[in-house]
Amino acid sequence: MRKSFPFAGLLLLNTIIFPVHAAGNLSRQEPIEVVVELGSETNPLRFYPQDLIFETGKLYRMILRNPSNVKHYFSSDSFVQSIYTRKVMAYMPDGEIVAEIKGQVREVEVFPGHTADWWFVPIQTGTFKDLKCTVEGHSEAGMVGTITIK
Repeated sequence: MRKSFPFAGLLLLNTIIFPVHAAGNLSRQEPIEVVVELGSETNPLRFYPQDLIFETGKLYRMILRNPSNVKHYFSSDSFVQSIYTRKVMAYMPDGEIVAEIKGQVREVEVFPGHTADWWFVPIQTGTFKDLKCTVEGHSEAGMVGTITIK
């Protein structure tokens, strides 16, 4: 006895009309660089910029710089659930690479005067208002932001 799957034809038609994969080789993209300052000398408790916009399917190299004199975190649970992290790289002030982290990343801590690069590809759209620095008192003082993925 042959089983009938009434939605199989619809699924096949839907896949032909609306492809479910991106065109091109995503692994060979040149990264789009976005610089985020974690604090400044005059206002150490703010992200610059506070509103970030990314696009799905594009490779980003988000450069997290901390020019302030205190450590900061870049933390957004909604954001990390909507991206594929390729790697995070940590640097000394002179530019020497001291670590390369691969796999799931929840947040990045950047010490005073240091830089880290977060390489990622957004895979899900949304607007996330949970960007914050998780050092005690920092988000309450205004170190918060919004991330939008289109």
